[in-house]
Amino acid sequence: MAKYKVVSLFKNKETKKWHDVNEEIELTVKRADEINKAMKERNVDLTVERIDKEEGK
Repeated sequence: MAKYKVVSLFKNKETKKWHDVNEEIELTVKRADEINKAMKERNVDLTVERIDKEEGK
């Protein structure tokens, strides 16, 4: 699982939960790609953005 920041308000079809802008959530990379692809079809460029935690690497 990776951490993502919500860029555009959306409702997660799997959990039925609304996610607010700037909320941090954990998703698999595959699920995040699915969300961004689905929202792109609705003219939203980016819905979730990965937060890279590179400290200590």
